[in-house]
Amino acid sequence: MTQTSSIKISRVQQARDEVGATDIRYPAASWFVGIWLLLLFAVLAVDHFGEWRQQTEQKSTSFRSLAVLEDVPAIIRDVSEDPFSFPTWIAANRRLLERIQQTEEDIEEQGTMASWMRPWAQRILLMVGVGNEKAYPAPQSWLFYRIDVDSVSGPGFLDEYQLQKQATVAAEWETPLQPNPVPAIIDFHQQLAARGIKLLLVPVPVKPEILPDKFTSRFSAGHLVRNPSYLLFLDKLQEADVWVADVAEWIMEYQLTHQQPAFLQTDTHWTPSAMQWVARQLSAELSNNLVLKSDGRIATEKKKFPVSNQGDITSMLDLPATWNPYPAETAITERVLLPDGSLWHASADAEVLVLGDSFSNIYSLDAMGWGESAGLVEHLSHLLQRPVDRIVRNDQGAFITRQLLAKELARGRDRLAEKKVVVYQFATRELAFGDWRPIPFQLKDLPPSNFLSIAPGRRMKVRGTVREISPVPRPGSVPYRDHVVSVHLVDIADGDKSDSFSQAVVFLRSMTDNIWTSAARIRPGDELELTVSNWSDVADELDGLNRSELNELELQLQEPLWGEWQEK
Repeated sequence: MTQTSSIKISRVQQARDEVGATDIRYPAASWFVGIWLLLLFAVLAVDHFGEWRQQTEQKSTSFRSLAVLEDVPAIIRDVSEDPFSFPTWIAANRRLLERIQQTEEDIEEQGTMASWMRPWAQRILLMVGVGNEKAYPAPQSWLFYRIDVDSVSGPGFLDEYQLQKQATVAAEWETPLQPNPVPAIIDFHQQLAARGIKLLLVPVPVKPEILPDKFTSRFSAGHLVRNPSYLLFLDKLQEADVWVADVAEWIMEYQLTHQQPAFLQTDTHWTPSAMQWVARQLSAELSNNLVLKSDGRIATEKKKFPVSNQGDITSMLDLPATWNPYPAETAITERVLLPDGSLWHASADAEVLVLGDSFSNIYSLDAMGWGESAGLVEHLSHLLQRPVDRIVRNDQGAFITRQLLAKELARGRDRLAEKKVVVYQFATRELAFGDWRPIPFQLKDLPPSNFLSIAPGRRMKVRGTVREISPVPRPGSVPYRDHVVSVHLVDIADGDKSDSFSQAVVFLRSMTDNIWTSAARIRPGDELELTVSNWSDVADELDGLNRSELNELELQLQEPLWGEWQEK
């Protein structure tokens, strides 16, 4: 009897053997390679042709694919000044890596083919119930911001492993995040206390915390969901005697009382009535714990004003312009007006200072599309019947508003003078994903500067060369429809005279209603002709917009100018 034995091989090995034995004839192989190369170069050709057509309407003549070369002369110059310094080479390498990454992102996001195909691909995905990396569709036409969902459903933000993970997510050229909010908040509290100022922390919950039942059937109405570390976070702040407002409980009480959701259906933010409810609770909290000047009272009145708009999460879906299953929402705002009928405005000498993000801005900043003079700060001032100061900025509430306050002090402007309380409002997503670097708040005298300065109310025509420009987000990639870019301008000359100045930091409008302006396509080396004015002339209207900053701290501390680009 003969025995036969077989050797078992894995499927992977079997596949390798079969592929290795596959015989493809030369004509077929040539066709496959040719078609692949044709598709590859067709995309490249279409993108460059589309960009060339755009440049017929713009001053800039540089292609995105060649943008990586624009920083090379400056990098070579910096290295040649100190060629034997290791930190110099490290800085040059980081700058080159940053430019390479930015160039790759620009090509990927702005390319003609990608810009045309992305909306239609998203339409197909949405029809089968799938969103994208920014937005989640939910039943009954509700939309949720993915980062909000992740901040609630993810691991505890104070978990040791999670803290280490968040601290290492920064790219090589970026400053690493400091993800633990507790030390930064306690440090802020102590610095304010040293000046006799109280800190009131106002962490505003995000939509998935308050309305998890709108996202998934796993939860019932009235259920409050919080990050696993949130209660530990409150305990640590309580031990340090930090004053914290329980905004989530206030909003849950609002929903129970009014029997209606506290958040807009297709937006990341709260409804006007829920915001006003929180303003009333904040007003009571401040009045019960502080003694404010009796002579600081101001008379204000409210006027109802309906407004309709598309939610910011709808924009993040990047759908075709001709197809959108999410209708505009209508909200009834209440504008806060001064006795002469003018819109409410902040007062730098007020005893209350509010640091806030887009939850403070949503009904204050007209550019956000939901009206103006009807936000959290305005209603807080109306309820207190006192002037209020504010520093608000969309996005990055963990860091940006604290940094802006520190910059004011570093420039010699004491925004903390006469203050009794700083109300620090931020979205709770910042606890999980924000940058919580401690910041020193020191009043300084700004040294003399060779940067161009213009008195308020004046305008000047100048020309200069772009040395650096801050990043501009792709429309729809962030939950804000407008953006301001920072430009470092050098070799400046007066447009009407022969006077020359060294340099300037200029802010330009780079995105309006989710559409890039020409300023978004400025590149280092471009020569611009601008009409510039003092930033304070437009700060009330534009300071709350999402804005990117230049990398160098010295540039961030300079007095910025507002620019209007005179394109050729």
